Amino acid sequence: MKNKKTFYEEIFALKNVIRRGWVLRNVEGRLESDAEHTMSMILLALELMHKNNLHIDELKVLKMVAFHELCEIDAGDVTPVDNVDKKIKYENELRAIERISKEYDMPEIKELWLEFEENKTPEAQFVKKLDKFDAVMQAKTYSEKGLAKPEVYDEFYQNSKKIADEMYSLKV
Repeated sequence: MKNKKTFYEEIFALKNVIRRGWVLRNVEGRLESDAEHTMSMILLALELMHKNNLHIDELKVLKMVAFHELCEIDAGDVTPVDNVDKKIKYENELRAIERISKEYDMPEIKELWLEFEENKTPEAQFVKKLDKFDAVMQAKTYSEKGLAKPEVYDEFYQNSKKIADEMYSLKV
C-alpha cells in the first residue's frame, strides 16, 4: 500500500510547475515555477504591507498568497492563451483545492482559495492585484535580461496597466 504524502511532499510539486505564460512567450533560460512565483508574491506583499497603510488582514493575505496556486498541482497552469473555458478551468481548480484541503484536513485552504477567486474582500482584491503585478515585474526582469523580447513586458504591462500603475505608486 502506498503511503500518503505529507503536506510538504504535496506542495513540493509546485517547484515543478513551470509558469506556462513564459513557455508560451518563448522566454529563454530557466523559467519561473509556481513555487518561485508564490515566494516572490509573499515577499512583495510583506514589503508593500510594511511600507503602506493598507488596512488589510496581513496574515490572511499571506495565507491567501501561499494557497492561491495549490490548485495547479492537479489542474496545471492554465493561461488565457490556452483557450480553456473559464467554467471548466474553475471546476478543475476547485476539485484540486477540495482534494488537498480535505486530504490534509486544512479547510482554510479551500476557504481562502474561494475568497481569492470571488475577489470581493480587500485582501482578495489586493492578492489578485499582486498576482498580476508580480507577472508584470517578472516579464520586466526577463525582458531586461534579454531572455524575453521587450514586447513580453509591454504585453504584460498593457494588459494590467491600471493595476501595475496602482502598485507602482505604492511605496516599495
